[in-house]
Amino acid sequence: MPPPPDAIDEDINQMIFPGVDEKYTYDPKHFHYIDIIESSRHIVKEYIFDPLKLPMAVKTIRMPQNRYQEHENENDVKKLKLEVKSFRQLSHHPNIVNFYGLCFNDEEAMICMELMDLSLYDLYLVVHEQKEKFPENILGYITVQCLDALGFCKKQNLIHRDVKPKNILLNNQGEVKLCDFGESRILKDSLASTFVGTIAYWPPERFISNDKNIVINEEKYDIRSDIWSLGITLTETTYGMLPFKDDQDRPINSENTKQENIVTIQHSILSADAGEMIERCFGNDYSNELKSFVKSCLEKKENRPKYDALMTEPFYSRYASVNKSDMAAFINKFEEDEDDSTMPE
Repeated sequence: MPPPPDAIDEDINQMIFPGVDEKYTYDPKHFHYIDIIESSRHIVKEYIFDPLKLPMAVKTIRMPQNRYQEHENENDVKKLKLEVKSFRQLSHHPNIVNFYGLCFNDEEAMICMELMDLSLYDLYLVVHEQKEKFPENILGYITVQCLDALGFCKKQNLIHRDVKPKNILLNNQGEVKLCDFGESRILKDSLASTFVGTIAYWPPERFISNDKNIVINEEKYDIRSDIWSLGITLTETTYGMLPFKDDQDRPINSENTKQENIVTIQHSILSADAGEMIERCFGNDYSNELKSFVKSCLEKKENRPKYDALMTEPFYSRYASVNKSDMAAFINKFEEDEDDSTMPE
């Protein structure tokens, strides 16, 4: 049973920080703007929360009021408010970003959360730009942290729904944390704008085969969809791009949001040959344990294992004890290399 509306609203516009007893009621004067971090889907900005001198990330989501869709507007806001309880509950896990509060300012919802240093997407781009191989031990460490976070979510009866490299965040201390829980089922973006963030990582069962249009099967969504998304994420990280190809054997451009490209990727997912994809993307550079793990993630739904089974795989066991300092050293090495090669504008 969901909490009563009054209980939900009591948690809105309240900033709560780990290890800090005091609650802070939202005041725009407390938010000192630093920079834009991300602007592709929703704008994410860096702020300093002045009372604590704490850097934080704030995702701003436009929620315009349309007088012709008043009921729908109210439902969107209500769903977002309900998620606050889940966000706070999840942020107790060390592999999930800390959630500080949901605030409303005019027609914007502001999701305030822990600031991390970069995403897995950012990291793998730098690695591949320097013609390096993404190290298996680092990939293993990231996999273990992500699975632990997703397993925790499952115990809370929650599904992530948007596992992808851009939603796996890292920091210079070697921490790995998932972000953006639940938003993909609350926020109704156009199909084109959700393409990169969602459709490219969907499993085959989420589609109903159709030659010309994207047809979504919402009834087929469960935790095994997140497992498929994790498999695609690991494959993309080693390959340096989405692992799908079109019918002319060309790489699919994930930034192309035209309808025909979206349909192309749907067809690529529906016809995906996991064995071929794994051999093409991993080759002989990675262990059979890793390839077997990814193959399990990319099985047909009825054969795809759940989290407990994946945690018994040799690949998970091998890297369950990788030291966080190894991850930190790897991140710092590539951040330094990127800084050295970047001239100020």
